[in-house]
Amino acid sequence: MGSVKKFSNYNIYMFFLKMIIIMPWQTAYLLFNSVINALIPAVQTFAVAEFINTVESIFTSVGTTSEVIWPFAAMIAVIVFQNVMPSVTNLVNESAQNRLKFVLRERFVRKQTVLKYYYIENEEFCALIHRVCEEPEKRFGKGFQNICDGIGLVVKCISLLGIVMRASWISGVAILAVSIPLFYMAMKTGKKNYALQNKALEIKRRYQYLADILTSREYAKERAVFDYNNYIEEEYDKYFQYANRKEEHIEKKKYANMKSGSLITILLGVIIMFLLLPSMKEGRISSGLYVGLVSAVLSLVQGMSWNLSGVMQGYASTKAYLEDVNIFWNLEEKEDADVEPQKISDFQLHSIEFRHVSFRYPGEKEYVLRDCSFILRGDKCYSVVGRNGAGKSTFTKLLVGLYEDYEGEILINGLGIQEYRYAEIKGMISVVFQDFARYALSIQDNILIGNIKHKDKKLLKRICKELEIDEFVQRLPHGLDSMLGKVEEGSVDLSGGQWQKLALARLLYSEAPINILDEPTAALDAKAEAKVYETFQKVNSKAFTIFITHRLGAARLADEILVLDQGRIVEQGTHEQLLTHEKGLYRDMFESQRSWYEA
Repeated sequence: MGSVKKFSNYNIYMFFLKMIIIMPWQTAYLLFNSVINALIPAVQTFAVAEFINTVESIFTSVGTTSEVIWPFAAMIAVIVFQNVMPSVTNLVNESAQNRLKFVLRERFVRKQTVLKYYYIENEEFCALIHRVCEEPEKRFGKGFQNICDGIGLVVKCISLLGIVMRASWISGVAILAVSIPLFYMAMKTGKKNYALQNKALEIKRRYQYLADILTSREYAKERAVFDYNNYIEEEYDKYFQYANRKEEHIEKKKYANMKSGSLITILLGVIIMFLLLPSMKEGRISSGLYVGLVSAVLSLVQGMSWNLSGVMQGYASTKAYLEDVNIFWNLEEKEDADVEPQKISDFQLHSIEFRHVSFRYPGEKEYVLRDCSFILRGDKCYSVVGRNGAGKSTFTKLLVGLYEDYEGEILINGLGIQEYRYAEIKGMISVVFQDFARYALSIQDNILIGNIKHKDKKLLKRICKELEIDEFVQRLPHGLDSMLGKVEEGSVDLSGGQWQKLALARLLYSEAPINILDEPTAALDAKAEAKVYETFQKVNSKAFTIFITHRLGAARLADEILVLDQGRIVEQGTHEQLLTHEKGLYRDMFESQRSWYEA
């Protein structure tokens, strides 16, 4: 499906346009509602002023009763609008959130699926992805609401400021002069608050993980055996309180900035009210207009202090979030990362060759593989062994194309893997990793996703029988349709060994000609691991298989063994041949593990 179509680089202007495209009628309504709400104080000012003046004229026998109708009707209309429209606005906001969720989550998830694998393994980028992609619809919705509030505030302030300046232009200028430093302070505080919120979010991730340890069924047995609840609770409390202190600090600073600005402008408003008294006394403004102006000044003071501070801090926070979104959307994508596996017609493996391959992870100085060279023949079964950290899993990641920036050449049947389409690599190689996934799906679906486009009931049943999965499936209430995990009511959980068999079944169902078992049985003891590998080899004897392990019971099953140490192949041969090397690494490892396999 190719590269995900990128959004334009986000700034507030592009963000606003994007919201119009995503939810046009909701955007129109929310903007209209903000403008109307912003004009209400000005309408109220004129309505109250006219109402008071008309009532005064009636009592002095100058005016008529009918003249009071329109200002009274205007005030009633404002009250009705303010009571009815919030319910409608809530419904529109709900519709807007649903629309944003539908559009944004799909696009943000798609972007994640095509990112280069490095970003998934890198802690810093992983944190960025987490904070950008966690409920983006709420971030965008809040940002758009902030824009609406800002537009409304501008309309409100201009309309009220116009009224005030008609009576006393000095008062209007004074309000503007006070607002400028408040504007700057709010922007600065908003940016700092976003940075502090990101730190608090990282702490939240930690204590939420600790909470999962305390409540999840996955950890129940060890909680009971080791009785570590008190220790975990103390760690949870420590991080929880630290995050709360951070958030309280943010709120206190926000409140202090808003309140300090509010006090300044309230004081200014009181001064302006006194400055307008001479104008009323001299008859330049009526008593009704004075009351209306006092109301306008107070409303304007609130808008230019408390509301302005909140809007500008929200603007700064949205701007900082969009900067993170820009970084996320500009992360490099792997070409064809989300394409479906494609089989090569009549493909038969003849050889896999690493030719002087060196590799280090992005940002790291040390090489994991150093001038690594070897050839694997298609008619043999191989084991790649080595101590932890020798580079065994890196070998798998390079072969399946998760990383491409290596030195040297990797060839399959004499062709560099870059000459194959990524879809063909996916269809050619299937892997069971050490941290294989446990899907909260039915048993059948856990296997079928190995080749989701190809449903073959006979193949499914044969694999289940050969891996002895049918033995425990028959005891379940719904057989292969039994739901696994903890998501649905009535779902069942499996033992570690049973989950491993499902992972192996998934690999077999893919019918890929190259199979790699990258220590998926590391959680088992050595004898159990060797038995699983032996069973797998029997049922999959026709496919080319590579066993990757640091334990040698399974390695003995292979036709040939490669010993990896410090990024290089240091020994290669059969089990018997490698044992003849008196000072060989393989012999040394085998001797240290001998007791694991002896009765």
